[in-house]
Amino acid sequence: MIKFFRKIRQKLLAENRFSKYLLYGIGEIFLVVIGILIALQINTWSENQKIKKEEKILITGLIQNIEDDIESLTTVTKQDSINIDANRILLSALKNDSIRRNKPLLKQKIYQAAFVSSLKPNQIIFNQIQFSGKLTYILNDSIKTRILSYYDNVSNVLDYQESNLNTIYGLGVGMSDILDYNSVFQNVLPDFAKMEVDAFDNSFFYESIASNRVKEFVNKTTARQALLLPLYSTHSELLQEGIALRESLIQYLDEK
Repeated sequence: MIKFFRKIRQKLLAENRFSKYLLYGIGEIFLVVIGILIALQINTWSENQKIKKEEKILITGLIQNIEDDIESLTTVTKQDSINIDANRILLSALKNDSIRRNKPLLKQKIYQAAFVSSLKPNQIIFNQIQFSGKLTYILNDSIKTRILSYYDNVSNVLDYQESNLNTIYGLGVGMSDILDYNSVFQNVLPDFAKMEVDAFDNSFFYESIASNRVKEFVNKTTARQALLLPLYSTHSELLQEGIALRESLIQYLDEK
């Protein structure tokens, strides 16, 4: 093709047809420019296709990670609620005779109050996006903002957990001196580990409200409640945000 155009140029020059040669040269330059623009457009289209494909992969991964978070948060908020209710019933048992006489109920609530759950988020894809600089691959600014907001709130929840869970656990230290943990935990131990020394002792709940042991129990349990309630709220709010974000991401992919 290059030889063909060269022959035409040489022929025009040999025939001293400069004006036509000039027009031909301009036309040739025009064709070259058009060719370059087309090549650039094709390259841009190809790059955009790659970005869209990568965006789909990233968002699909984020949906899977957020679904893991939703499952974890559902379990955690349920345990938060159970824990708060268990503490409330144990406090009520100090004044309510029907509760403190109900040994199976007391054992259940002592066991439930002994454990606090924490969120363990799945941030694999989000961390990959941050470290690789691929956040720009998510083309929708609104979706991008919501993703950043969600993981910022995940970080806030983790910070709250770290600063408060140790305190909550610490408030439970010494409860084994008051409550009959030996009998309470027999039901969850495997057979080879079970050893109930004596029948469940609920005598603590009949002690005077004015006794030091009861006051200590009331103060520590109330303090646990005060810390557990905002923990439950933050877990619940993050759960709702995660559900809403997952639905938005799914819809975003469906519309692509």
